[in-house]
Amino acid sequence: MDFRIVVLSLTFWLAPVWASTSVQFDTLDTLLYQYPSAALKEINDLEAISSPVKLSETEKLRLSLFRCETFLQLGENEAAINLARISDAKAKILKLEQARPYFLNCMAGAFTNYGDFRQALPILDSSILLSRELKQPQSLVNGLRLRGIIDTQVDSYSSAFEDLSLAIDIYPDAQNQEQGWTLPPLIYIQLPLSQLLAKKSETRQAFEMIERATDSKAFQGKVGVMLATHMAKMAQLNQYSSSDELIQQAKTLLPELGTAFELAVSYTQMAQLEYKRKNFIRAIQLLEISLNTFQKQKKTIEELRAQRLLGEVLLASGDTDNALKLINKSISAGIRTSHYAELILSYQVLSSFYADIGDFKLAHKYQLNRFDAAENSFNFIKDTRLLQLNARLSRQQQVFKTELLQGNSSINVGLGFKSGYIAIVLTLLFGFVLGVITIRYKNRTIQAPLAIEPQSREHKIERLISNSKQGGYPLSLIVIRTVHVYQTDLPLLISRIENLLRDQDLVINREDGELLLLLPHTKENGTLRVIEQIREIITPLLHGNKTKIGYAHMQQHDSLNSLIKRAHIQQLRQTKIDEEPTG
Repeated sequence: MDFRIVVLSLTFWLAPVWASTSVQFDTLDTLLYQYPSAALKEINDLEAISSPVKLSETEKLRLSLFRCETFLQLGENEAAINLARISDAKAKILKLEQARPYFLNCMAGAFTNYGDFRQALPILDSSILLSRELKQPQSLVNGLRLRGIIDTQVDSYSSAFEDLSLAIDIYPDAQNQEQGWTLPPLIYIQLPLSQLLAKKSETRQAFEMIERATDSKAFQGKVGVMLATHMAKMAQLNQYSSSDELIQQAKTLLPELGTAFELAVSYTQMAQLEYKRKNFIRAIQLLEISLNTFQKQKKTIEELRAQRLLGEVLLASGDTDNALKLINKSISAGIRTSHYAELILSYQVLSSFYADIGDFKLAHKYQLNRFDAAENSFNFIKDTRLLQLNARLSRQQQVFKTELLQGNSSINVGLGFKSGYIAIVLTLLFGFVLGVITIRYKNRTIQAPLAIEPQSREHKIERLISNSKQGGYPLSLIVIRTVHVYQTDLPLLISRIENLLRDQDLVINREDGELLLLLPHTKENGTLRVIEQIREIITPLLHGNKTKIGYAHMQQHDSLNSLIKRAHIQQLRQTKIDEEPTG
């Protein structure tokens, strides 16, 4: 009788423990994005559960994943990287392969927070491939989200839009995944998509999109602060009258943040809003608090941003000496740590300042420094892309070898006749495919200009770039400044240039006073010859002025934006060479 009472008591005691565990696992995923400090406490409590209730190995790994994602929210990037590496190794040992892409995402997220895209991108590439192979839509959504954020930061807008849109499309499948691991809220994908639109100067669409996403939904904690701040920024960019009200709403949500780091990040964003509405005193106060927190916690990249922004606000408020000290300090740190994005912004601040006070020599110097930083950033991104492609190739080779070994082990019997027959079939099939590819390539080469869809001018160029990459042939871009050509003479100039070029070449007249020439099947020597001929044509129409002509050659990772940027850099350098005294 006593034994039955004990068993019954244990049953009643265990029931709420199991129920509590189940509920906490279901809610932790949401909690870690809203209140990461509270989530970390619950994770600690769950990991402390011992006999008679024990967590399974899958549940332990999932808790480690929650901890890793919580570390990212709290800015503990080094801890997240270490935990992700350990947990990834543990998942391999336990043969829980489906957990691996989630930890790879967490590791890549930490490197992204550091601004170390060189390490983050190849890891994300591996994560996305694994997610597809293992049918894990939740990790696929997060991997695409992170890669979209990185592509936005490096101005690869088309890739970013593709990744973020795909993440939104497959989000319903991720929500219905049978074995759940972790999934960021949908707004965590919509927010970077809105930021991407804003970066492309589509600010109205950026505001409307995030407004629709937040309509009739109550977001709490850190998510609520992020959204309110972003909406206020978009309203401010669009010069909406609601911007002041939205800024005030964002301020009232700040107490929702649980750590000094989270508060410092939000203060930095708030300071930008105050700076834009010329409330310099408040902006300086917020930035000084943020900077002090980042320095104490040794958050290098956040410290760089706060220093540069504080210097910019001090310049606007008239405190020139302290401002220049801070910006130069930020530049030194940016050079030391290879944070080119911050260097570009810092040089631009100094260039604009010296131009405003009439010191055009220094303004020109810092503008050149800015372009050098942009070129270094481009080369850095190029190396990152190559690493990413190498990681993808290595992965594909590994899969191919595995499939080949499996195939060999399954067809040992009767290999003699069958292998000969298969070889003949494969040879014929290869010849057929090669013939089709050759025909398509020739058709594409001849008909590429005719196949361009009559959409936006930039889209025409993107199509030609895409065709060139697929066909594997060289392509050059020439950028010509036409500001010194009279508007009445512009049609004549375009007509003469078109007569100079071939049928497959493309000429685009942009509204910003530039002509873009896209020359397929053209290497550097050919491009330089075309530029010399263009100079002869355009000189009589310049009325004694000089024009700027730059060029760039397409590489595998290039987009329209990156081609134009490199052409501008080359254009600026050529201008500097032309201005140097000879003799």
